[in-house]
Amino acid sequence: MESRLCDLAIEALFPRFCVSCKREGALLCRPCLDFWTPVPPQVSCAFCGRGGSPRTCTECCEDRYLDGLTYFVPYGNALMRELIASWKFHGDRSVEDVFVKSLRRAAPRMQPPLAPYWVTHVPLHESRLRSRGFDQAQLVATWVGELFGLPVEMLVRRAKKTAQQSRTFHGQRRVGEMDHVFEIAPGMSVPGHVLLCDDVFTSGTTMDAVARLLKENGAKTVWGFTLAKGSS
Repeated sequence: MESRLCDLAIEALFPRFCVSCKREGALLCRPCLDFWTPVPPQVSCAFCGRGGSPRTCTECCEDRYLDGLTYFVPYGNALMRELIASWKFHGDRSVEDVFVKSLRRAAPRMQPPLAPYWVTHVPLHESRLRSRGFDQAQLVATWVGELFGLPVEMLVRRAKKTAQQSRTFHGQRRVGEMDHVFEIAPGMSVPGHVLLCDDVFTSGTTMDAVARLLKENGAKTVWGFTLAKGSS
């Protein structure tokens, strides 16, 4: 009851407006959510953008470990970008309902390649988790597990704190720079096929570092799944 009263007070002081039609009440109102049908992304290699397949192309495979990527929309989608920013950087958890409903509608086209996947996520560092109060990638993993009926497990922990990749210029990121940031969670055994979740794929540096760790510890396939993807 106290929590609900607090929420009502916050809503009164800082009312939400639909990012699409600007109507007061929610970040994406019901009518706009019902009609929001983003154009499906082009199928391509997540790292270089070469079209034809969501799998990592043969050239990029030479120094990458992620086998491919499934994502909902390009990060260039203005509405999605604003929703993610409100969620991650302003702590607006009302956005989660929008993501869940949108993913359910898009599920038929977002089915990962057939394999006995275990779902996991790219974790936040403990200090950032305390500051933010939730791990957005862990929530994506939970939704994906429910969506496709797959087991979900926290296989990896972030051992070192790093600068937020979303606030690092794309050209400043390098393959391999995150390779020693993560470690297998204590007591966990890595399954043969892993569906690795995050909210946004930009350069792929972070997700690929986790994919490398998982493969070095027994995974045969590591496939990525994100809400959005930046340009290659």
